[in-house]
Amino acid sequence: MMSVSGFKEGLKVSELRGSLCEECENLMLPPRMICNRCGSTNLKEFCIEGKGKIKTKTVIHVPLTKFQDLCPYTVGIIELDEGPMITGMIIGDVKNVKIGNKVEAVYLDEEEEKILAFRIID
Repeated sequence: MMSVSGFKEGLKVSELRGSLCEECENLMLPPRMICNRCGSTNLKEFCIEGKGKIKTKTVIHVPLTKFQDLCPYTVGIIELDEGPMITGMIIGDVKNVKIGNKVEAVYLDEEEEKILAFRIID
């Protein structure tokens, strides 16, 4: 069984970890302890490649304190090739970030942890 702490542990080693339901094959990100489709607790850890496409986006002009030097920056919802969606920062010039762009996961060092972000690959 996997927990959200498994997700954070994965980030530390540059892995995007989710959970896979062994009953209905539902893939969840972030990981859960109970399948959100069938209610099963028969879940296992699953590493997700981290490639996908931008489904929606917004530009942040008034950031959290720790991201002020990145402003303006883009945050979007990424639909991963394996199916789940996740929100993340999108690296690059805000003018070049478009809905539908293909992206891949990158892991940014932020003090003593890593942060999940995405960069455009097409």
